[in-house]
This record gives sequence, structure tokens and C-alpha cells, in this order.
Amino acid sequence: MSDKIPLNAILGALDAKDYSFYDQLSPEQQKTVAPFLLNRYMSIVKGSNDLAAYYLMATNQRVNTQYFELAKHPKLVWQLLCTVSPGMGKQFHQWIGHKKKDKGNSNKVRKYIEQLHPTAKRDELDYLATQYTEKDIKEIEKLSGNT
Repeated sequence: MSDKIPLNAILGALDAKDYSFYDQLSPEQQKTVAPFLLNRYMSIVKGSNDLAAYYLMATNQRVNTQYFELAKHPKLVWQLLCTVSPGMGKQFHQWIGHKKKDKGNSNKVRKYIEQLHPTAKRDELDYLATQYTEKDIKEIEKLSGNT
């Protein structure tokens, strides 16, 4: 029997907030669970913009801020990743790899997103920048009285 667990089973357990899932794995299986990769998968979901933004920000706040200190404690990372799920059932977690080259991402939308989320990581900012148009940003600025 293989010690590998299907990724969809792992992500499903995180979406279900199954805190005991990690404890039920054998030590060999626990070694195959890669917290860093799960962190990336949990931060991106396909669905409504609100849900996608929630997952991204919740993962950033709860896991990313001190990840390299937490990485020494995989069970704790598992538990924190369980807290990211809002308990709305299984989601489709999309993998978005690192970009090879930053191609002109210094447009008005990107700069505005950087101002709104100064602690966000580059890939998170890239994703958020894809969710708004310059027209959206102008409307937000207008509503907030920043024009």
C-alpha cells in the first residue's frame, strides 16, 4: 500500500475543518503531507470573488505571516490551515505557480492593490490585481473620496 494520500482528500479534509485528519495518518503518511504546498493550495480557490479573496486573506493572516517559524511544527500548520476554511464545503483549490518574469505589473490597479494590502505577498497581489479593472479602482476611489 502506498503512503501517499490523494491531494483532493487532503484538501477536502482541510475544507471540512478536519483537525484530527493529520493525527490519523501514519508517520510515513504525515511525511508526505507538504505544509508549504498546502499553504499555497489553500490560498487560491475558484468561485466567487468574495470567497477567493477570503481564502487568500485568511491564509495570509493565519499561516503566511510566520510560516517559516511554523514550518517546524507540521501539525500546527495543519490546524491553522483548517481554520482558513469558512466551513462552506469542499472547494476547488487551484495551483498557481510562481511567475517567471514580472511583466509590467506596475499599473494603476497593481499600485492601488499594494496600498490596500501592504503586507500581502507578491503572488497574492498579482492575483488580487486580476480581480479589478482600472474602472473598478476609479469607482472605489470615488466612493472613498480619494479622487
